[in-house]
Amino acid sequence: VVSTQSTGSSGINAEYGKQWYQRRVRGRLSVFTRVFIMRIFAILAIVALAHAETNWSQIYGLKRLLKNLDGIYATCNMVLFSEMVDYETAEKRCENFDIGMGGDSKGNLATVNDGDKNQDIKTLLGMAYDKDNDRKWDADQWVWAGLRKVKNNSGKISTEYDANDWNWADGQTPSDFHRWLPKMPDQRTKKIKGERYYQNQMRINHNGRWDDTFKYKVHPYACDYQGKYILSANHKTWHDAKADCEHAGLTLAKVRNAAEVAEMVSAAEYFLGPRDPDVRVFHKTNWLWLGGNDLEEEGVWKWTDGSDMEEFDGMKWRDPNPDNAEYIGDVGQDVISFSKWGEFDDSFDTKRKRPFACQCPGT
Repeated sequence: VVSTQSTGSSGINAEYGKQWYQRRVRGRLSVFTRVFIMRIFAILAIVALAHAETNWSQIYGLKRLLKNLDGIYATCNMVLFSEMVDYETAEKRCENFDIGMGGDSKGNLATVNDGDKNQDIKTLLGMAYDKDNDRKWDADQWVWAGLRKVKNNSGKISTEYDANDWNWADGQTPSDFHRWLPKMPDQRTKKIKGERYYQNQMRINHNGRWDDTFKYKVHPYACDYQGKYILSANHKTWHDAKADCEHAGLTLAKVRNAAEVAEMVSAAEYFLGPRDPDVRVFHKTNWLWLGGNDLEEEGVWKWTDGSDMEEFDGMKWRDPNPDNAEYIGDVGQDVISFSKWGEFDDSFDTKRKRPFACQCPGT
C-alpha cells in the first residue's frame, strides 16, 4: 500500500512540476517578448523624435533667415504679407504676386490643402505677429487663405462642412484635409447699411485652426509661392550665408539662365527692396550671395552641390569679371555675388557681408 501511495504521490508531484515549469517558461518568453516589443517601440519613437527635431530645427533656421525682412515672410510653398487688408484686397494683391509663375499666369491666395502647408502658414503668422490667447479674435491673430464658399450661399446657419461647396483660389476642389474650429464653418450672416454679408471666406489662426468669416474683416494674407528662392536680409559672409541656408534645409542659390536672372531680380525687389540709386554700385545692399564658387580649384566654378556653374546666353558679369582681384595681397575673389539689376561678380568669401539667396529643394 505504501509503495502504491508513494508512486502516486511522485506522479502528482512530477505532473505539478511539469506544469509549473511550462508556466515559468511561458512567463519568461512573455517577458522577453514584451521587452523586445518595448525596445522596438523605443527605437521607432527615437526615430520619429529625431525626424520631428529635424523639422523644428529647419523651422528655426527659416525664422533666422527671415528675421530682418520688412513685412514679408516666405517658405518654399507660400509667402505671408503682414499688411492688414480685407479679403478682396488680399485676393488682388496675391494675383499680382507672380514670382516664378511665368507667362501671363496670376498668383492666388494660399492653397492650404495638407498638413505641411498648414504648418507653413502657422509658422509664418508667428513670425509676423505674436500669438496672444487673450486676443485670439483680434485681426493679427489670423491670416487670410484662399478657401471660399462658392455654392449654397443661402445664409442659413449650419455647422456642417461640405467640401463640394468650397473652392481654393487656384481652382482646386478641397481634399479631405481641413482644420475647422469646432462647430465651424457656421455660415452666419450680417447686414450692414443695407448690404448682406456672408461668412464665405476662410482665415487661419496661430494654432492652424480654420474659421469662416466676413470679407470686410482685415488680416495679414498669404499667397501661394511658385518661386525657386527664399532671400534673407541678414548680412553675412559667404560661408555663414551657406550655413544659414543649410540650417533651413536649403542651399545657397543657383542662377543658371536668363529666366532665373529675371526671377532673382524680381525676388530681390520684393524681399529686399529696390536698388538704392543714392548709394555706390558695390554697396552691400545692392548685392547678394549666390552659391557659385571656385574655392576648390581656381577658375573652375561650381555651385555648392558640386554641379558646374556654366555660362549662359545673356549672362552679364560686372566688367571686367571674374577678375579674381586680390585683397591686401592674400585672398582671392572665389565666390559669386549677384546685383539687384542682374549682374554677376566674383567676390571675397570672408571679407564681405551681404544679404543672400537660398534655393528651394528640387528647383
